[in-house]
Amino acid sequence: MNEYGRYRLVRLHSAMAVLAAGMFGLLLFAAGRLPVSPGFYHSIHLALGLAVVVVCWLVAVQGWAVFPHTLSLERLMMGALFFSSGLLFSLHVVLSFASDGAEAPLFSLAARLTLAWGLLFLFSRRDEVMERRSGQRWQAFFAAFAYAAVVGLFIHWTAPLWPGDGTSRWPLWWKAGEGMIGLLDAGAALLVWRRWRQGSSRSSLYWLLALWWFALGQWLLMFGGGHALWGQLYEMAGFLYIVRAMYVETVEKPYVELKQHEQQLEMMANALGEGLMMLNRDGRIVWMNPEAGRLLGLDPEEAKGKPLFSFVSLAGPDGDKWDWKQLRRVVKRLKSGEVIRVEEEPFRRHDGVCLPVGYTLAPVMENGALTGLVAVLRDMTEKKEKERLEREREQLDFELSLAANMQRALLQTSSKADLPSYVDIGVLSVPARVLSGDFYHFAVHQTSVSVGIADVSGKGIPAAMLMTLMKFILDRTVHYGTQPHVYLDLLNRFAYDYTEPSMFVTMFVGNYNEKTHTFSYACAGHEPALWYRAKTKQCVPLGAKGCALGLFPQFSFETKSVVLEPGDFVLLYTDGVTEKRTEEADDDFSVLAAMVARVNLDQPAPEIVRELYEHIQAYHQYEQKDDQTLLLLRRR
Repeated sequence: MNEYGRYRLVRLHSAMAVLAAGMFGLLLFAAGRLPVSPGFYHSIHLALGLAVVVVCWLVAVQGWAVFPHTLSLERLMMGALFFSSGLLFSLHVVLSFASDGAEAPLFSLAARLTLAWGLLFLFSRRDEVMERRSGQRWQAFFAAFAYAAVVGLFIHWTAPLWPGDGTSRWPLWWKAGEGMIGLLDAGAALLVWRRWRQGSSRSSLYWLLALWWFALGQWLLMFGGGHALWGQLYEMAGFLYIVRAMYVETVEKPYVELKQHEQQLEMMANALGEGLMMLNRDGRIVWMNPEAGRLLGLDPEEAKGKPLFSFVSLAGPDGDKWDWKQLRRVVKRLKSGEVIRVEEEPFRRHDGVCLPVGYTLAPVMENGALTGLVAVLRDMTEKKEKERLEREREQLDFELSLAANMQRALLQTSSKADLPSYVDIGVLSVPARVLSGDFYHFAVHQTSVSVGIADVSGKGIPAAMLMTLMKFILDRTVHYGTQPHVYLDLLNRFAYDYTEPSMFVTMFVGNYNEKTHTFSYACAGHEPALWYRAKTKQCVPLGAKGCALGLFPQFSFETKSVVLEPGDFVLLYTDGVTEKRTEEADDDFSVLAAMVARVNLDQPAPEIVRELYEHIQAYHQYEQKDDQTLLLLRRR
């Protein structure tokens, strides 16, 4: 029950309780003045007594019938309590018909006292679930019967000893007994209210009102005379609320819970993502979820009660439908209790659409006989598509690995060149992906060594393809002269004519002359090279005018030069080496110069480059996002 419904219920029952209390106050003053004929009172008294007996027996029968399903100790004791009270109320009614005025009221008092004490005891303790054992109901109800028999015999033997005849006048002990019963009922009402506040079921409110009506009725009975009739009416109202409470607990609540469980199961079945279907022993559809309806091409409501194989068929490997012999073999396996699982099979719907479907057939057995079938259907279309994409991905990975090997072989062609004794060269290139968009170049001439480094815009396959083309052209253009700007002019025209407009290349090329010790260089929008001067241990940037290759058909690049002293070196690098995206940092050149200062420069150039790259990795402190290339040329 939601909060709003709970609030409305509390308001309604509170109003009924206030109404009962208000009427009680009026009756205290007015009931004694209302004339009631003895004959009329006796008739109403017997009718109400019979109604009370009926209610007691109903509650007792309910407790007997429900206990095996709930194993609730409270339900069992409640049934036994009303059984004993019903016996005492029955003796009261029988003796009232027999006009035995001495014993009849005593049985009524004993029945109400038994009920009040019993309800107070039951509602003062928590309910327990008992272990299932034979004879539990018989033992409880026999004990209730024995209690009623003992009380009945006690009243029968001691009736002449009680002062007053119970009809013509109401002695003090009688009023005290009625008042005490009212207090017991009020105490039980408080315990039920505590249960309700702790989150008990809706039936607790009906029990609360029943006990409240009981208490007020007992206090009216305490005054006797004209109040007695109204006290019995109050008592009858309490028993009607008990009937309502038992209805809510044993009929309405299980029904609501069953509906909720059905809704939850249906929601779970609908959320499974698999088709779920139930068939009876004749192969007729009992129920299916929407996913099963989609796989079968049916409306779930329209398909109920119709044979499954009138809508769909299982196609064999050659596209032929299963014949009845194959179906009988399947049914035979199901009758033996076997669960049939099929990973994938062509499934032809009534509209002719064929789907790859995996399915599980589980028999429902009862007393060794097949009574139904549960089928779980799985659409394998997505799985087959994933398998196809996985095969394509594996093929692409294989092709990329071949391309990466070819790219590395192409770059290593320059690395395998025999270096002259006057220079030392170290190079390292780490791609961010399988293929790299960076490339480097160095070549040995008669009196010079040319070097170059480039970064193609973008990453992945397009950048790698353009890198390969540019590397090939660079390797073929170095014989046109020693001026680096000449290389850039040729490469720029090629990049502009044969590459996509959105792509471009940044490049730095240089040439070291053995005789003049001059390092000539040109730049096409690339990061400036780092010139390390061994005497002063300072790093100087080497930059020159130029834009990225491929942006304009013609551009006037310039060549600059510096003289390298022994121990000096020039470091070429791509922007992936120094670029740090996570925070504000100094300019790239300052960062690289600080890293160079940490490296041992007395070791060979390849070792210098490797150690410098380790410092670069520590500087980034995050996953590599861009290709990283370093090339160092040092004069010996």
